[in-house]
Amino acid sequence: MGKRTTSLHPRLVAPVAGAALLLSGCAATPDDAEPDLLLRLGHSYGTGSLQDRAAQRLAEQVAEVSGGDVRIEVYPAAQLGSWEDMQEGLEFGAVDMVIESVGSFERYTGLAAIEGVPFLYEDEEQFLEVWDGPLGEEIIEAIREDTGFLLLGQMYRGPRVLNTQRPITELADVQGLKLRVPTQQTYLDTWESLGASPMPLALSEVFSAIEQGAVEGQENPADVVRFNSFYEVAPHVTRTEHIYGNFHFQVWADAYEAWPEDLRDIVDAEIDDVSEWYEETSISEQQANVDFLVEHGVEFHEIDRAEWADATAEVLDHVDPQVADWVERIRSNDT
Repeated sequence: MGKRTTSLHPRLVAPVAGAALLLSGCAATPDDAEPDLLLRLGHSYGTGSLQDRAAQRLAEQVAEVSGGDVRIEVYPAAQLGSWEDMQEGLEFGAVDMVIESVGSFERYTGLAAIEGVPFLYEDEEQFLEVWDGPLGEEIIEAIREDTGFLLLGQMYRGPRVLNTQRPITELADVQGLKLRVPTQQTYLDTWESLGASPMPLALSEVFSAIEQGAVEGQENPADVVRFNSFYEVAPHVTRTEHIYGNFHFQVWADAYEAWPEDLRDIVDAEIDDVSEWYEETSISEQQANVDFLVEHGVEFHEIDRAEWADATAEVLDHVDPQVADWVERIRSNDT
């Protein structure tokens, strides 16, 4: 089988070199046989997080099933740069896989705004039904056609919550709140409609930004609050559950299609297995994450979800017509 080699973009050479030293346990040693397919997988989440465990699990399973013909090197905690940097790396071959969500592609296509539409799903069950069904497949294919990126697997990450330095229980408490959000327009629109002052910022910069007072909090699922240690500087969590989402293994579609077919089939099969494990683990660990945060002094707060949903209704006025159609289908259970 032919070897796949990738040259590194100059901006990523230093981070990759440093990551190789830090992660010698999952990178090749001089005595290792060169694999037929070498893949670099990066993500922005902490070592030991569920995202990192999924990446390590995929690497281990693929290596075992392929007999070493496929090796995945895992670089956690933004060691290859922000997720924006890593996505750019997918395009020119410096990175082969990135763990991130649909919405992270919003800077490439308005179709990815489907993830950021606030208060779209009634609950976890509805979300999973949509994304395990034909509409989920339709959305993924539409994003591929529009951007060149392909989303593999579906790793349910749970609902997003509001994580702040001070308690937030009512809409009035949100007014002027300096809140870190991802670089996604629907997130900006959502929090502006709620009266906050949202600020796009790389996830790797959030802890220090909260600690220094540049922002007053961030919003993410509870596991991110835990494993990125945000609870240390923002000890309040408000159960907004404003967005439900999946992670995916993101690849550049043309590069993915160029992988040897037999090895690609192995990677696909193990991604499916890891995705199933991730969903089960994510759901089963939700309470454990809450318990951990409570034990470390975090206070949890509730909201009037209907009131907050009404306040964000105008967000739909700014989305792509195709997204608006998907939203209508989801809300009418026509999925």
